[in-house]
Amino acid sequence: MKRISGKTLASVNRTRGFTLLELLLVMAMIGILTCVATWGKGLFAHGWQLKRAGHQLLEDLKAVQGQAEMSGSLTMSDGALVQQRTFLAFDVDSESYLAYRWQDRDGDGVAESGESEQLWQKRLPPQVAFGWAAGIDRRACSNVSGAPTSAISFSSPTYAPCDDRPCIKFDQHGFSVMGPGAVYLQEGGQTLAITGTRPGHFTVCEWGGERWR
Repeated sequence: MKRISGKTLASVNRTRGFTLLELLLVMAMIGILTCVATWGKGLFAHGWQLKRAGHQLLEDLKAVQGQAEMSGSLTMSDGALVQQRTFLAFDVDSESYLAYRWQDRDGDGVAESGESEQLWQKRLPPQVAFGWAAGIDRRACSNVSGAPTSAISFSSPTYAPCDDRPCIKFDQHGFSVMGPGAVYLQEGGQTLAITGTRPGHFTVCEWGGERWR
């Protein structure tokens, strides 16, 4: 009978491979890690898109505000000095907002059709919409009790270029001529808000489940 030395026996044991139970445990761990990674990636993507939308809108608001300040209140049109203003109108249905320059070409002080030039139009990122998630019971950023009443609470004048859409009219100082308001942005169960005061100060806040922060 052949004898197997301890060294040879150890070598045989080391090369015997995995048992079925060990393979199942490894596969289960891989599956769990994959699910956790996918779930985490989804949460990150949702938060990133919403924050991207809030940052984009805030920067665009400041850009229009700066344009209004640089343009001033008067300009030359057909040899005459006329009044001008800069507007930002929100189109809730198309999830977009548009910048306009109005010039009072006939000098009557009234914004009329044909007197406004569209400067640009921006759309919200995919999956982000104007609105708020369920459960919000405080007004944007102020934490005053009471649920929001509209996705965009700036006034909606009937005259061009607002045309019954929520709108911000900036004067030559970058102030909001039509008063304060708020814009709510939501993606799934997450919500951001941007508020604007009459002097033209904009604030971004995020709903934390119980209050704005």
